[in-house]
Amino acid sequence: MEILYKIKSILFNTRDEWAVIEAENAPHTSVFFKYLLILALIPTLGFFIGEYLQNRSMYNGYIEESIRQRYGINLSMEQRMQVSIDFAQREEEYKREYFKKHPFNNTKWSIIFAVSLFGIIVGGAYTSAALIKACSKQFGSEIDFNRAFALVAYSFTPLCIAGVLYAFKSFSSFVPFIGLYGLYLLYLGVDTQLKPAADKKTKCFVVSMIAMVGVWLGFAKVVVPEIQTKVMTKEYISFSNRDNAGNAIYIDAITTKSIEKSMKTELENHQY
Repeated sequence: MEILYKIKSILFNTRDEWAVIEAENAPHTSVFFKYLLILALIPTLGFFIGEYLQNRSMYNGYIEESIRQRYGINLSMEQRMQVSIDFAQREEEYKREYFKKHPFNNTKWSIIFAVSLFGIIVGGAYTSAALIKACSKQFGSEIDFNRAFALVAYSFTPLCIAGVLYAFKSFSSFVPFIGLYGLYLLYLGVDTQLKPAADKKTKCFVVSMIAMVGVWLGFAKVVVPEIQTKVMTKEYISFSNRDNAGNAIYIDAITTKSIEKSMKTELENHQY
């Protein structure tokens, strides 16, 4: 497949591949649909799988703990059979209790978190490219948006490939560090894509690097988590703060702030 060859070339034969990309001068829409869109699906799916597996593990752990608390540890074969029958009859009750304690550990929110990561990657690429294009005159370059976007999109390659590690929560923290290899790709691509003046290449690279890293951190650590916190707070209030008759209970500003703080703590388990 062409995209696999492209990935291999940009990672291991970088200088030559940047020359090819320069000659192609493909529209940003083509780079997006034929390259970045496909690569962005790797961390997106990886993140969803990681969330799903973690949710299943937490749920199974909750069930095991609930059974131990109810029946004890050392059970005879007959007692174990009785426990299995009892669990089958009470499974829905266990689920309700679990999701009341962990309302965001479900498939719906796993999808939301994963799609948010996809938005960070795509939105980050377009925003970074726009900033680089806007700053191009500072380093003696008159580039079009297509070249700025290609520079960013292909430099995101290591980050997207490393995104497969999101499927394994123990290794997910390595993804951003592996993604830093993209800064090396960026450095090599500055000449061909941005064509800065000879004495402004370093400035061009630094500005481009700040744009890429700054936008990523801004989206992944501030903007998206803030939006998620607001949405999660509203949802938490809507389904957990009702009286026995099902009527909504008024929540004052202080309580809302307290819930927001709890939601931020909850989000620490779903970091990008």
